[in-house]
Amino acid sequence: MVNKSKPLDVLNKSLKSPVIVRIRGSREFRGTLEGYDLHMNLVLSDAEELNSDASVKNLMGEILVRGDNVVYISPTEKKDTEKGEGKSKSKEAGEKESW
Repeated sequence: MVNKSKPLDVLNKSLKSPVIVRIRGSREFRGTLEGYDLHMNLVLSDAEELNSDASVKNLMGEILVRGDNVVYISPTEKKDTEKGEGKSKSKEAGEKESW
């Protein structure tokens, strides 16, 4: 039997990890997922609003994103330099791309 992940399982695994959130109006935010609820209301810390080319448009700090505006949430991984590591590691099989 195949063990399929449920959407809330993915969100739970993404807690305290960096995510990219797209909301209505084609706005995107990147930050650390601090919490969520069943309505998909999200709390992001160290949030940044992104331009269409993924560059930082605005530093937001801690924000609450209302769930009915969320189009998608994408778990991601920080760059090695943002993790505080001086050396880059080789990628293991199945590891996500850095931003």
